[in-house]
Amino acid sequence: SSSSTCVSDNESKINLLLGTSSSDLLPGPHAEDFAKELSCPLCLEWFKGPVILPCGHNLCKTCIEDVWGKEQVRLCPECRAECPDGQYIKNIVLEKLVEKIKGFHVGKYQQKCSEHGEPLKLFWKTNGKLACFLCRDAQNPEDQASQFLLLPDAVQLYAEKLVSTRTQLEAIVQQLAMLKTAQQEKISCHKKNKFNLQQHISLEFLKLHQFLHGREKRLMNELQEEGKTLLLEMEANLNKLQEKWHRAKETVLRIQSRLYQHTSINFLTGIKTFMEHLEQKSATLSVGELVSRELSMGQFKGPIQYTIWKEMKSSLKPGLSLVTLDPKTAHPNLVLSEDLRCVKHDDIKQTLPDTPERFDSSVAVLGSKGFTSGKHYWEVEVENKTKWTLGVVKESISRKGNMTLSPNDGFWLIRLRDRNKFKALDIPARGLTLSTGLSKIGVYLDYEGGQVSFYDANKMFHIYTFMDKFTETIYPYFCPCLNDSSENSEPLKIFFFI
Repeated sequence: SSSSTCVSDNESKINLLLGTSSSDLLPGPHAEDFAKELSCPLCLEWFKGPVILPCGHNLCKTCIEDVWGKEQVRLCPECRAECPDGQYIKNIVLEKLVEKIKGFHVGKYQQKCSEHGEPLKLFWKTNGKLACFLCRDAQNPEDQASQFLLLPDAVQLYAEKLVSTRTQLEAIVQQLAMLKTAQQEKISCHKKNKFNLQQHISLEFLKLHQFLHGREKRLMNELQEEGKTLLLEMEANLNKLQEKWHRAKETVLRIQSRLYQHTSINFLTGIKTFMEHLEQKSATLSVGELVSRELSMGQFKGPIQYTIWKEMKSSLKPGLSLVTLDPKTAHPNLVLSEDLRCVKHDDIKQTLPDTPERFDSSVAVLGSKGFTSGKHYWEVEVENKTKWTLGVVKESISRKGNMTLSPNDGFWLIRLRDRNKFKALDIPARGLTLSTGLSKIGVYLDYEGGQVSFYDANKMFHIYTFMDKFTETIYPYFCPCLNDSSENSEPLKIFFFI
């Protein structure tokens, strides 16, 4: 059993030498070192009828028999390990390998030129064929040096090109594998989010009872359709990534298979066509991209009960949040109504205390009450205004000088400019396409959910949603902008009903 184990170990070593490193099989110093490893340690010649001893060492059969014929105790000449009864096993794998390597070093290029009858010892780069020295001499002297390579040099050149291409493709395979994993995680997250949204919708509609069953079903179908479309898109992209990964992997295997033949004359046969085909195929193996579009949180996780209030007011619970303006935060050029629900810009600057709470550059004002938990919804009338900015901010924002209006600085806002240019001040800012005649904006805040959504309040059409994490008090934000010589003189009005 120990002898068979040694044979198995030796075969594994030989298989490793054959398949692991292409550079070890190329002509040159590496090949010479490899050839030395296939020489008998006793006669220093190529193995002849190699046998493997129980200790794992290989020797020529005649060499070990000569040594043992002169000794009483049969030991391994290499490690001096005892070999009971002079046991050894013929190493067929090693014998074939030696024959192959000897053939490579001794008579690897013995084909004759069909035209001149001379040995084919050159590679003609122009047509990718083998040639003899007479073929080369028949060409233009200026082309001889640049168009012809010695066969070992040609093997080296194209083997290096294949190795380089293989390395690039292996990198693509790795990137595709990472994208596959990321896409699978996105699909899992998508399914979880879709399930959570379904639960949220069901809970809200239970509160509205049987009268709302038809509306619930309709909205669930909308979610199902969007979820299905998005899932199909991500799964289709995953299939594309899978296909590209298989093609890239298959190409790598073809290159590896080709490299195994580089010690044979067949390696260069059709190598130019093979390389051209490989380049064409590699050009189609772009890494691709990850589909990460999310479900519309604003459409399916907004103020659902208030949306249905348009159809059934009597069942609305809760209603609009009671939002009023805080005069202590208002810019001196802003005029607030007595009930603190309207604000507009005036050219006359009021003399007011310059407190830390007051805006001194942005013509803005905050709501009088901040939120640290819960879900809240309010509406602002914007009819006939040419520009405005609305949303929520965190309590610690800078209120002096120029401000950067972005979520990173504690602002979650949308704005209008030039009557019809809408934009969400996200990172990056996103242009919005909205219908004309927008007269009322709905703002929804889910503090624990980290959600701020905006709606066309008349149609309850979702406009935009910010997703973030809130850690401090959040306040409603109102900016009517400059009145622009009365072109934008209409006030912002917080909608309220009893």
